[in-house]
Amino acid sequence: MNQKTILITGASDGIGKETAKTLAKQGHTIIIHGRNKQKLQAVYDEIKAEIGNKNIEMFTADFLSLAEIKRFADTIKSKYDHLDVLINNAGAQFTDKRELTVDGHEKTMMINVFAPFLLTTLLLDLLKKNPSARVVTVSSASHKMGGKPNLDDIELKNKYTMSRAYGFSKLYVIWVMRHFITETKKAGINNITFNCVHPASTQTNLARESSSSLQFRIIMFLWRPMLISLAKGAKSSIECAVSPELEGVTGKYFGPKGEEKVSDKYYSLENEQKVWDYCKKVTEAYL
Repeated sequence: MNQKTILITGASDGIGKETAKTLAKQGHTIIIHGRNKQKLQAVYDEIKAEIGNKNIEMFTADFLSLAEIKRFADTIKSKYDHLDVLINNAGAQFTDKRELTVDGHEKTMMINVFAPFLLTTLLLDLLKKNPSARVVTVSSASHKMGGKPNLDDIELKNKYTMSRAYGFSKLYVIWVMRHFITETKKAGINNITFNCVHPASTQTNLARESSSSLQFRIIMFLWRPMLISLAKGAKSSIECAVSPELEGVTGKYFGPKGEEKVSDKYYSLENEQKVWDYCKKVTEAYL
């Protein structure tokens, strides 16, 4: 297997950590990102000590801030001359109270949609330097569960709930990654593939914010026996990142058991374009 330089966001725990450890065992150069420096340092130390891969670096950034994402991307570009794989793994659920970021954006959409859009855009220069590069973005089976989206209210100023925000965010990020294929081809960039994955119901810390709700804690307690292991949950991210069989494969959606079908009930080229245009508007000052 060719050794790759791989950036994994949200690697301080859960699926991101498992993905980083497995890819480090395979001998790749690993760049891990997290918001919490102490937690990220622990993962960094664990990989170096247990696996022995010295080709690992860590960088912190809060993806709830557009300026932090730009700073993070600039740092990566200053330290690396190319990137083989970008894994957009960072994501979160929040609470049933609609909360805004420092930039005034709904938090779920910010971290699950606007952040991967902005980071991927900013790192295209590093990705396009390779004969074959890959962008892997973690979505969720919850993309099927938000109902009919209102694309005139992407950030849910009206009728916000935690489940709608999360479901829509995971649907929109699939559309955004599809649109990257269109935009890169227009720009004459044909060496980058864009695929989305989901980890199924996995034992992660995704719900660290939403778990403050008693109702949510009860649901998770009842659901826990049905959760799969982190190793199984990370399988789709790992395979999309490095599997030789997926060389040149783009625009697909994979789960732990292989390729799956995205719910396209509300999909259209027009809707895809609306979400893309909204992401550009939100991030235009940092592009």
